[in-house]
Amino acid sequence: MKDVIFGIHTILNILKTNPLLVKKIFILNSKKISNKIKELFFYIKKYNVLLYKVDKKWLDKKTNNSIHQGIMGIIDIIKPFNEKDINHLIKKFKKPLILILDHITDPHNLGACIRSAVAAKVNMIILPKNRSAKINATVKKISCGTSENIPIIFVKNLIKVINLLKIYKIYVIGGDNKKKNIIFNYKLDYPICLIMGSEDKGISPIIKKNCDELFAIPMFNNVNSLNISVATGIFLFEIMRQNYFIHKKLK
Repeated sequence: MKDVIFGIHTILNILKTNPLLVKKIFILNSKKISNKIKELFFYIKKYNVLLYKVDKKWLDKKTNNSIHQGIMGIIDIIKPFNEKDINHLIKKFKKPLILILDHITDPHNLGACIRSAVAAKVNMIILPKNRSAKINATVKKISCGTSENIPIIFVKNLIKVINLLKIYKIYVIGGDNKKKNIIFNYKLDYPICLIMGSEDKGISPIIKKNCDELFAIPMFNNVNSLNISVATGIFLFEIMRQNYFIHKKLK
């Protein structure tokens, strides 16, 4: 199966990390030659990717009038992970950092969360099938192609998954700014599962009850919430800071 991606950063990232996935690239025939375009041509030549020059009308149609930045690619779809893979991945990573996203229905927010997760060395992302945006071209563009670099698993029942994680003694924490427990004041050792919910609804009440602990980010000047991707990044990088910068040197 094939998929459509667009945007210079998205395509460049996939060419650098998973070049064999990229089958064809279409570029605007009037595209100016910038440093990024020169870098793109370098990888296209290096991996012998088929290149086609097209007009803007063609690109607009193929990307449903999205912000394509004058470039579109056709890639192979990696076989998706499923619930049965969770056990294997936990054993593979031994002390994993897992991210569960609950009620993230905006593809831009999901894409930004995925990008932060990959940067913070998250080992897998888990989402509910019925309360989540899907991994589409917009998500891939906003994530700058990093969605191809991490297992993303959609599940029917988050509670069932959380109970499984606890069997493996994975510490399950959630973000909740109504709590007084400030995340910076607590020791957070791997393995950890972080659960984050949307800005408006937050984590589902039943999910909160199944967390081992709920933490908040301190905020001032009457600001009571952050964009979900920003909040997720703060939580993830605090967890990474404690496990890499405090317990051992970052390599």
